[in-house]
Amino acid sequence: MISLVMRRGPTPGEVYFLSGDEITIGRGVKNQIVIHDNEVSREHCRLVRLDDDYELHDLASNNGTFLNGQRIVGPRLLRRGAVIELGDSITLEYGVSDSQINIRPDFAERLIPNGQLPTFGDSGSSEDGVPARYSLMMLQGPAVGYVYNVEGDTLRIGRDLSNDIVVQDPEVSRFHVRLTRTKRGYVAEDQGSTNGSFVNNLPLKEARALVANDILRLGSYVQLQFFKAEATAAPADSPILPQYVVAEDSSPDLFDPTEQIVDPALIARAGITPGELRDSIFVVYARDDWQTAVAPLLVSLQDAGLDVWVDQYLTYGSDDWRAAVQYALHETWLMILVASNRSLASRSVRSMYRQFMRERKPLIPFVVDPTSILPAELSRMRRIAYEPINARRSYHKLIFEIMQFRRQRPRETTG
Repeated sequence: MISLVMRRGPTPGEVYFLSGDEITIGRGVKNQIVIHDNEVSREHCRLVRLDDDYELHDLASNNGTFLNGQRIVGPRLLRRGAVIELGDSITLEYGVSDSQINIRPDFAERLIPNGQLPTFGDSGSSEDGVPARYSLMMLQGPAVGYVYNVEGDTLRIGRDLSNDIVVQDPEVSRFHVRLTRTKRGYVAEDQGSTNGSFVNNLPLKEARALVANDILRLGSYVQLQFFKAEATAAPADSPILPQYVVAEDSSPDLFDPTEQIVDPALIARAGITPGELRDSIFVVYARDDWQTAVAPLLVSLQDAGLDVWVDQYLTYGSDDWRAAVQYALHETWLMILVASNRSLASRSVRSMYRQFMRERKPLIPFVVDPTSILPAELSRMRRIAYEPINARRSYHKLIFEIMQFRRQRPRETTG
């Protein structure tokens, strides 16, 4: 039976088993699920059964209904592991299995040897008056072992995609904690989070200066260690831009890398408006993988608020398809290659990712077939492996990687 588990709110850990074709959630006593909280409207949202899952509808609530950090306007189909928020104070996790209802979900294995926390340099400024460089390492959470650079005057951490560090965990608020740079280093401030922020297990009730090796905890689960970076080189686990090595004896490509002009009539016929793909991610795949691998991936990316473009709606090999793909290769900013034996053997797929590589744009191989071997031209890239037994974690890792590239993306200027 499908369930909802309250991760934060008036009764954390409470389980709601879903049955029936329509379930309303709100503060009023006539709802099937009643939540007593001022952030919740009298009739806040509705779940409508659709096949084996439910569709989420907002009921014009005052404080909004959010799915995976994004406010919903129209109906949204729920997938197992989805995070639903009612206003700013209620978080519900959808589709938790019976075996995990009473335990805190483990999103990733711990990578710290023997449970020992690493130690780094002292806080303060480096020699010659140069400000010290700081980093945060995730010790526990959805991206264990990852190192974030701490830079700039402010650094925001939370589940919302607009944060500088995005942490997709049910206990983390959309805007959870903020770091502010001062003359003596960085100061941490809680942003009114529901489950609280802690430094070395002490509640962060007011602004507090961070020193080397402090442990910043968000809620009861996510832990980040603050440390001074001694070297100028990027840490081993920090975001790595692709290092492209193009195979010498490659087969002829279908798309001409010098062809910059695409027939506007063909683009319009393909349903594309000039400029609309600038913030889109191009997902490249073998069409035989659509149902099993690509469609579920697109749902997760779209639920995370990311714009994606695929060629599935076009007739493969047609003039419209060729023009649309050529245009997308030039305009989209990032590519996800759904890597399988079928896609890696496809001449059109090879042509697409090779042209993207020539333009020096980021590409992430998402390996869905464990038997597939990446060619030499892709072997140096940071890849994400799909884990069928924990698909949600695989998608979270991919979204996390996309967010790191988005932070590095040059911002367009106007004027």
